[in-house]
Amino acid sequence: MAGLLLSSTGLPALADQVYRSVDAQGHVTYSDRPTAGAQKTDLVVQQADPKEAQRLAKERMLLKAEDDQRTRKTADDEQTKAKQDSEKKHLCDNARRHYYDIKDANRIYTVTADGNREYYSDAQADAMRTEAKRTMDAACGP
Repeated sequence: MAGLLLSSTGLPALADQVYRSVDAQGHVTYSDRPTAGAQKTDLVVQQADPKEAQRLAKERMLLKAEDDQRTRKTADDEQTKAKQDSEKKHLCDNARRHYYDIKDANRIYTVTADGNREYYSDAQADAMRTEAKRTMDAACGP
């Protein structure tokens, strides 16, 4: 049988003697030395095919490269999302601060080029408050 296996593979194989024994708990043990009650078993070891080993190494390298690329893309995506979340939070904070500043102000004004205050009418101030509220809701959510 070992001769048949050797000739069918086309590769050189090595045959070693191995002893198989089963203990009282049913555990199977293999050894190169005979023990009481061990059965002699022939073990055929085939030599590795260098071309197959090279193919497997190349496949592993390609898989690792794909995995590294996926890992980099995931890290880049997470970094981009974190940056977008930070920018969104910043815009929300600014919009909220602006809304509460003009909401709580009694009178809203602007400073002219010569340093004088020019006050908005109540209708203009209400329109500014409404627009600030819309801007805050858009930036932060309702």
